[in-house]
Amino acid sequence: MKFYLEEINRLKKADFEEVFKNVVECCPEISQTVSSMLPFPTFSALLNAFMETLDKMDHIKKLKIIKLHPHLVPEINKNPLTDESASEQSTIGLNRITNEEKRIILKEQIEAYWEKFNFPFVICVRECKTIDDIIESVRERLSRTPDEEIRVAFEHVKKITSFRISDMVSH
Repeated sequence: MKFYLEEINRLKKADFEEVFKNVVECCPEISQTVSSMLPFPTFSALLNAFMETLDKMDHIKKLKIIKLHPHLVPEINKNPLTDESASEQSTIGLNRITNEEKRIILKEQIEAYWEKFNFPFVICVRECKTIDDIIESVRERLSRTPDEEIRVAFEHVKKITSFRISDMVSH
């Protein structure tokens, strides 16, 4: 469902929190924080409220949010995907990789990433055109230090959040 900003601004705090509860993957606390800033004069102000809330988090909270994201290889996930993640992953075909070689390479790369960083590989799949783009990104990001990778992964969290909000609110 798509909302107009005027409709968002009329929502009760609890309703706002419910609508935006998963714009940051499995982290409704962010929408709870942002709900206290209602009303928003523009779409940009709404989006900036979410981004600033995320930016103000300390390193430990950012890492916790990264760890809430699913793996890009279904058999590694312990929990079912959220509707949002399932939809995003399907846009690039992660749910239906027919090339067995690519599926194995992606799985191996994602497992190597997990082994090195102990958190899921987070990428804004909407910015990728092919599975090869994701494989290349995993390979490149494996060369980073853990602190560098937390910064990069969290930037992708913010991009995902931004896309999800844009999907929900007309602007």
